[in-house]
Parts: sequence; structure tokens; C-alpha cells
Amino acid sequence: MSASIDLSVIHVPVMVDEIVEGLQLKAGGIWVDCTVGDGGHSRTILEKTSPGGYLIGFDKDNQALRVAKQALQDFEGRVELVQGSYAGMLQPLSQARTGLVDGILFDLGISSRQVDESGYGLSFNRSETLDMRFDKSQDLMAMDVINEYDFEDLSRIFKEYGEERYSKRIARKIIDSRPISTTDELADLVNTCVRKDASGRHPATRVFQALRIEVNQELEDLYAGLESALTALKVQGRMAVISYHSLEDRIVKNFMRDKSKACQCAKAIPVCVCEALQRLRLVNRKVIKPSVNELDRNRRSRSARLRVAEKIG
Repeated sequence: MSASIDLSVIHVPVMVDEIVEGLQLKAGGIWVDCTVGDGGHSRTILEKTSPGGYLIGFDKDNQALRVAKQALQDFEGRVELVQGSYAGMLQPLSQARTGLVDGILFDLGISSRQVDESGYGLSFNRSETLDMRFDKSQDLMAMDVINEYDFEDLSRIFKEYGEERYSKRIARKIIDSRPISTTDELADLVNTCVRKDASGRHPATRVFQALRIEVNQELEDLYAGLESALTALKVQGRMAVISYHSLEDRIVKNFMRDKSKACQCAKAIPVCVCEALQRLRLVNRKVIKPSVNELDRNRRSRSARLRVAEKIG
């Protein structure tokens, strides 16, 4: 990558206005962008919390952090970028001596740049190595999953992470066709197993999603990251989470719902024995979706779902 980046072609952040309102962005404070990506949401947070707001951004993808560094160069001294998973945010926050933070954003989608740029192996529209790692220092690649996992594990991740109805058929075809090393090989193989539907979506979409989740441990990170965010927030601080498929949204919904429950004892029991502790207040009980205007401007926002919760004392 060259030193200069064309910022006009990087990822367009989704639901910006809803994030500003949901996090109640204000001047000053400490803010966390768990998935800084190309810096779109981070830039908005820094603008809205000017002049004294400070932001810490996390991302596994070092390439994304290089893009974000240039995109956020106007805010030098007010932003720190950390390569690594947001699941481990508590240690960097402690090292930065931030104390508890005012708001935390998770944007769980991958960026348009990551899909469109070669080297990631996330697109089935060209031929390249089945990689899919955001952190290139890790060993496991999508090619390893495809060529080394057994039938049960392959079919499980396709069903659980991709919600693919033909998971077993695809897993069997993969095992019979090994070795498979490129994106187009895998996409063509899946195309022979899956019936095309009316959505116009590529038949390999769910399989590629499942592989990306498995390679990057996205669901494990999400579970741990939500717990870490709850610990890191100050009272009345908010967390906002944008998810893009039902599996992620279900995890977020259940976490926020469970943490917003008070005593669960039967009404006949006069004294609480369940020791449930309500830690969150749901800001929106119904999921927030992109506006019609945003859908017209950015087709890739169509699957975005936003949930917001506030920490209570």
C-alpha cells in the first residue's frame, strides 16, 4: 500500500445519525470504537465530541488501521489505534489509564474495501487464495478449514455460522473435491450444490460468511467483547451494536435482554433469591434499521441492525 490513500473510495459508515443519537455523543469524554475499520464512525465520534473527546479504536486488520490513521490525521492527540481484538479491550484501556468510558460502538460488518480489495480472499468474484484472515499474523486460514476440517465440523460451521440449509451437501462435496485453494474454486463448487433463490444473492454467500466467522473467531470475540464493554462503561454510558446477520443480532439481543432483567423470582416468593442484577437499560426495545434515504444511498446498509443499551447503577 502506498503512503497516500484515496479516502474517497473507502468504506461508507452506516447509520451515522442513529449512532450519534444512540451514544448521546457530546463534547469531551472517552469513547471506544471496537471495530474502527477505515475510520468512518471514528471520525464522526471525534467530530461530535470535539474539542476534548478522546477515542480508542480497535481492529485486528493492520491494513485497516493504516487507512484509519490517515483518515483520522486531523485528530492527532485525541485518538489511539490498537491492533487486536476488542474482546481484550480492558487491558489496553487500563494501560491508557482512561478510567471508565462514556460510550462504546461495535460495527460488526466487514468493510467494502476489505471485500473489494485483493489479498483478503473474501470475494467470490475473482480468483485468489482462500485466506480470509484479518490478522495476518495468525496461522489459521480459510484454506486450512476447507482442506483439514472433517465432515461434521464443516457441516456444523456452515449450518451454525452461515445458516446454510445445504450444509451437509456442501461439506460432502468439499471433502470429495479436496484440495481446494482458491475463492473461485470454492464458489464454483458451492454453486453446484445450492439452488439459487429469488434474492439474487450468490449461492456461496453463506459459506463464505461462515468461513470468515470461523477463521477470525468472530462470535467468540463478540461474546467476550460485550462482557468487556459492560465492564468498561461508566454508569449512564451506552453501548451501540450494529450487526448484519441474524446470528450476530441474536447474540446481541439476548445479551442486552439478559443484562436488562431484574429479579426473576416467582411473585409468590417474598424475598429475592435469584440474585439477578440488572445492569443495562434497553434504549430501543425494537431493533433500529437504516432509513429509506440511507438505503437509497448505500445498498450495502440494507442488512444493518442497530441495538443500543445504557449501563445503570
